[in-house]
Amino acid sequence: MGITTPPDRLRQMLAGAPAAYAEVADFNFALIATQFKRDQFRSRVRRMKRRGARTLIFVAMVLVTLNFLFCMAWALFNLTLEAAPL
Repeated sequence: MGITTPPDRLRQMLAGAPAAYAEVADFNFALIATQFKRDQFRSRVRRMKRRGARTLIFVAMVLVTLNFLFCMAWALFNLTLEAAPL
């Protein structure tokens, strides 16, 4: 994430050891960059969920429509078979 401070030094800083301004700036940058990446990932997941839900609704509507058409075709076919000959 652009941070050059070694992990041991980060642990010391978190424990309360004095830190230089550059180290604090690197640490804050890393926190902000991590949060930014996390937000990007969450928004991508939300978009994928919305897209998936829309796709499922579309597929369900297509299946319902096809089912209706096949039922109508079956009903009309059966009506023509039972009709009296002319």
